[in-house]
Amino acid sequence: MGVRSAGVDLLRIVGIAAVVVGHVWTDPVTRAVVYPWHVPLFFVLTGYFWTPGRPVAGELRKRWRSLGLPYVVWFVLLFAALVAAELATGEVADGAFRNALYGGSAAVRPFSAFWFVSVLFLLALAYRALERFPAAVWVLALTGLAVAYLAPKVVTAGPLGALLVPACLVFVLAGRLLRQLRPRLSAGTAVVLLALGAGLVLSGLSDPLDVKAGDFGTPVLGVVTAVLISGGLVVLAEELDGRIGGGPARTISQVSACGIAVVLSHAAVLWVLHTPPTGGWPHLAAALLLPWAFALVALRTPASPYLVGTKPEGGR
Repeated sequence: MGVRSAGVDLLRIVGIAAVVVGHVWTDPVTRAVVYPWHVPLFFVLTGYFWTPGRPVAGELRKRWRSLGLPYVVWFVLLFAALVAAELATGEVADGAFRNALYGGSAAVRPFSAFWFVSVLFLLALAYRALERFPAAVWVLALTGLAVAYLAPKVVTAGPLGALLVPACLVFVLAGRLLRQLRPRLSAGTAVVLLALGAGLVLSGLSDPLDVKAGDFGTPVLGVVTAVLISGGLVVLAEELDGRIGGGPARTISQVSACGIAVVLSHAAVLWVLHTPPTGGWPHLAAALLLPWAFALVALRTPASPYLVGTKPEGGR
């Protein structure tokens, strides 16, 4: 196993924080700042760190441990909380239980980000099954993206967000291409990529993405913008590795390891707080600090595989 990149772990933390920001505020400025890249980044990273040749069964075991099991455990915990809220107040929205079970784009607070974990899980399995047929993967990805542009309600209709998978394969393929080009990319190149992506957003040529809603932004340019920004961030993150010492690197790695738990649980905090669309800094602080603190504690207990998706800290 290769040495972890502290810079990329730090980028994962920033990306997860951006996801939380996007759930606290829904104003146009926030959408313009984080939506063009925060979700695509993680799909690009999946492709960037992809290990070719693993059997599908092995991929299933790996993704079940890191994504599937935490999804199920957090779902059970939050579904129980939803039942308790209904029994106590009777004010749970109609269809909330059905939508939570269906998942994907239908699920809202406290399950707002569950779609991302299920799509990432299914995406990894789909790509593993098809990686021997690169032409077929490209055809599937581009077809899925075309369908998303033409009929977004179609790609958001599937359970667990399954019909979003083909279009999201575009980002995984971009990550694979980035890995091939990486030896030729410098920090200066990364800045150029970021500047190009930001320029497309600031100029209004590229609208922000909302992948959960089947919205991949301005046709072609939305995806290009996401790839430019994500690629630039990955390269810059790796350039930081030599500047992050051993102690800080270990801390960053631990915080990053808690990411899935934060993704799955932060919307529950916003649900409890009744966070309005206008958001608020106390809501953001609570949605970041409480889940991350809880996950860091869980990381050191036997509950870590179930809540965090990884072995307990120091475990074998």
